[in-house]
Amino acid sequence: MGALLIPVIALVVVVVAVAVGAGAWSSRRHASAERVASPAHPTLDYRVPPGQDPAVLLAALAQEGFTASVDPRDTHLVRVSSLAGPDRDRAHVRSVIASVRTTGIDSGAPHDPGAVRFTDEE
Repeated sequence: MGALLIPVIALVVVVVAVAVGAGAWSSRRHASAERVASPAHPTLDYRVPPGQDPAVLLAALAQEGFTASVDPRDTHLVRVSSLAGPDRDRAHVRSVIASVRTTGIDSGAPHDPGAVRFTDEE
């Protein structure tokens, strides 16, 4: 009986640790999205073309060190944090978005983003 109890306790500890970690990760993502969505926070906003998953853009931007999230009210609007100011980050963010040549992370089709324009340029 004692030999069976140790693996069960270890499994419970692992499950609790994963649940706590997932909750903390979710909280950080939510706080980041709320901060970026704040009107007082400078952002570069990009409307994701139909058929492209915003997740591929978020991943590429994160890899380049940018904090970005989808707008809570419009999941096809990617908001990129620009604490240095939109004009200072504009060219770099534009090149990152233009470099994403797929519609999805796992099995996306090839995608040509064309001219990358931010909402303040439309």
